[in-house]
Amino acid sequence: MADRAGWRDAVESELRAAGRHLAVPPAGDVAAAVRQRLEAQRLTRPRLTAPRLTARRRERLALRRRRPGWRAALAVAAALLAVLIATPQGRAAIAHVFRFAGVELRLEPGPVRSWSAGPARPGGATQPSGAALPGEHRMSLEQARRQVSFPILVPAALGPPPEVVVSDGGRVVSLIYPRTRYGLLRMDEFAGRPDQIYFEKIVHIGDVTPVTVNGAKALWIKGPQVLVYIRPDGSPAAAPPRLTAGNTLLWSAPRVALRLEGNVGRAAALAIAGSAR
Repeated sequence: MADRAGWRDAVESELRAAGRHLAVPPAGDVAAAVRQRLEAQRLTRPRLTAPRLTARRRERLALRRRRPGWRAALAVAAALLAVLIATPQGRAAIAHVFRFAGVELRLEPGPVRSWSAGPARPGGATQPSGAALPGEHRMSLEQARRQVSFPILVPAALGPPPEVVVSDGGRVVSLIYPRTRYGLLRMDEFAGRPDQIYFEKIVHIGDVTPVTVNGAKALWIKGPQVLVYIRPDGSPAAAPPRLTAGNTLLWSAPRVALRLEGNVGRAAALAIAGSAR
């Protein structure tokens, strides 16, 4: 044990002597060196970038951000619509003007104002004042079909028309049936283009009923209506408005829109329209 203690004392003495001849930096310099090394690693380390968002993901994120605003807007619109429907004035404002099958309907809360009618026609019906359309030409059905760009449908329930009138350079074709069991009937036909308005009607709000013709949407308008023909430029025709005779059915078929007018009931009008080929 004494030998081991003497050997340890000798080694410790030699280390102390060597330490007096070595240059050892102060402790603070070690900490600075560590900081410099860490800073160098941070600068040279490649940056981690967020994954690139696809267009679909960006749309989803944008939709999520907008969704609360849209929900609030829809809630306000629904509340406003409920208030409008609850009052007669509101219902009149909502359904004031709408378009269907080339006809613009202007709905009025009160009865349609009267309009003078012309002399009686065969069959007990009247020929309303100002009924003529611009540039009317009477011709045969075959001639009319060659002049217009849309198919002319003929109702089998009425048979071939006694009179065919082409108006406004082939824009409208009218099949006139002066003598039927319902009196005078008129069926106007025109191209079924959603961007064009051919007639404007002023009707009472309660007189319009949705129906169907051959499975397609149609409108049944009960009672007389003020009718105005609209030129291609959107202006009303020079002829004065007229009061239609009886009721009107509006419907459409491929490439053509139609209106049937006369003193005919709804069931009979739907049967006539359904037979048009």
